[in-house]
Amino acid sequence: MARPIARLLTGFFAVAALLLVAALILTLSQPAPAPPPLPMPNGYDDFVKAGGMVTDNASDYGTMSEEELRAFMKKNAEALKLARTGLSRECRVPLDFSPTNTAFLGNLAAIKRLAQAMTAEGRLAEMENRPADAAAAYLAVMRLGVASSHGGLIINSLVSIAIDTIGAARMEKLAPTLDAKQCREAAAALESCEAQREPRDTIMRQERAWARRVYGLKGQIARLIRYKSLKQSEGKWVAKAKAQQTRTRLLLIQLAARAYELEKGQRPKSLADLVPVYLKTIPQNPLTGTNMAYYP
Repeated sequence: MARPIARLLTGFFAVAALLLVAALILTLSQPAPAPPPLPMPNGYDDFVKAGGMVTDNASDYGTMSEEELRAFMKKNAEALKLARTGLSRECRVPLDFSPTNTAFLGNLAAIKRLAQAMTAEGRLAEMENRPADAAAAYLAVMRLGVASSHGGLIINSLVSIAIDTIGAARMEKLAPTLDAKQCREAAAALESCEAQREPRDTIMRQERAWARRVYGLKGQIARLIRYKSLKQSEGKWVAKAKAQQTRTRLLLIQLAARAYELEKGQRPKSLADLVPVYLKTIPQNPLTGTNMAYYP
């Protein structure tokens, strides 16, 4: 009696395993959903074109003299003008569904070069004692970082983080020199920029949908085999994104708190004192999901 039952159970589990494998193959073989249509005109195209127009080595902005920066700005005035046009438009990364695309990587390099040119514009404004113009330039760099990764992949997000870091670092140094009005305007611009940042879950879905379309069923199976290493890579990206977002939100608090202190004659006792005049809402800590802390 025991032997027939054992055979029955073995057969049952074998059928169940086959059904599970079939369901998994069917799921993995389903085509990925098509991406949303690109905006027309697309700000991303403006960024790429502007980056391609940048002359000289934009990465040298940190060592250029005031005279050299003026000459650099004169040469690249049209590129910077086009960048501002791109920032005024809806932006979405046009994805190419091929495993290797040098043009796509070249576009990322062009956008980073554009960010360096925009930072050079801010540095010249600092040298000429135009802090409001410098703040506008550095905030534009941070807006470029956020906008240029919309609809993109993890690699786009990593470039966005690098650009965001450039703008944030310059703004952190500039903030103590701004007056109350300039701090309030900068805080409002940065808060608006943060609201437009694409969530990491959305980027992850776009990454996986892209991989499904490019590599098909074989790629999905390979992804399952390499699951642990892929999760480690994704974890490093998430850590970088959270760290930079935390830095940006601390900068936002710094600007709002400085505006409050300059206008009220004292520091805010808590972040609640800044809402809703200096901040719309209390920023959330990307690491914990709770309100950011403030220590006067």
